[in-house]
Amino acid sequence: MLWRPPFMKNPLASFNFSADNSRSISDKVAIMRYVNQVSRAALSLLLLAAVAGASFGFSSPAAAADAITVIPPRLEVPASPGDTVVEKIRVINQSTTEISYSTIIEDFKSGDEDGSVQYVDESEESDSFRMAKWISIEPSRFTIAANSERIIQVAIKVPKNAEPGGHFASVIVRRSGTETAGGASVETRIGTLILMRVSGNVTEGLSVESFGPQETYAQYGPAKFDLRLKNDGNVHLAPRGTIVINNMFGKKVAEIPLSNPNVLPGAIRKSTTEWAEKNLIGRYTATLVAQYGQTSSTGEQKTLSATTSFIVFPLYLIWVTLGIIVVAYLLITQRKALRRAINRITSD
Repeated sequence: MLWRPPFMKNPLASFNFSADNSRSISDKVAIMRYVNQVSRAALSLLLLAAVAGASFGFSSPAAAADAITVIPPRLEVPASPGDTVVEKIRVINQSTTEISYSTIIEDFKSGDEDGSVQYVDESEESDSFRMAKWISIEPSRFTIAANSERIIQVAIKVPKNAEPGGHFASVIVRRSGTETAGGASVETRIGTLILMRVSGNVTEGLSVESFGPQETYAQYGPAKFDLRLKNDGNVHLAPRGTIVINNMFGKKVAEIPLSNPNVLPGAIRKSTTEWAEKNLIGRYTATLVAQYGQTSSTGEQKTLSATTSFIVFPLYLIWVTLGIIVVAYLLITQRKALRRAINRITSD
């Protein structure tokens, strides 16, 4: 039996239902009062639960996390063997307390096709794209007051025998030793990715693995296109270009700037470009027109191209079209039947 507060007396227990299920006016009034009492009690319990949640300190993860920002999130640095390059990174403490930080440097390589990176442990087999050992940071440890920032210097000393092409590392700013309510230690890490291009005999090569719409048929826009590029060279590359849209009559109706993320050597990178137009109808052709690589002495770049098609047609228009066809068919057949009847009458 469910517990009921003393002030909520159940009037249903005293109801006298007759065989014909009829109730007196007083019974109906009692029912309405009982329903109102139940509603007020439920509302009170909800309010108590909300107050209890606030009292026990439930909070969103965003509020509990360290408010730290590192600018810029990515550095693209050209260099030659033997150069020393110095860059600056801003570390901003957006919290309301003073925080001490330390820095580390880690090599990275491409992770998934969505653009994530995978940090490379020193124990892993070395490859020609590493550069963490070239980097020094000053200061490597520092304290930032609340709502303040600090500039750190990143010096990259490129060896004279450095291999031409891409080299990749990340400067990571971290705050260690933060304890959660359960006593576990949590480390906050955020960093700047450094992509360096060392001059020399560099191989640039991108190829289109696939290009097409996310939906070959849709009822409405917008239309999204997925492009997967493979880097067959030894340096990171970011293509630039557009996707040209033609309608079923061959007329150009749109030209969309291509999303151009970096593709690391040996990796496949997927990017999505959106045509935001919603009012679409018919068959469309999308053509990728892009270039990549550093401009040569002749001013030419390597090109990428691919073509795909898709159809946008609202479902309700299909039914309207079918309805018009059926009505037209009935009108034509009935007209012929009427003519035959008139011909029979006149011939008689």
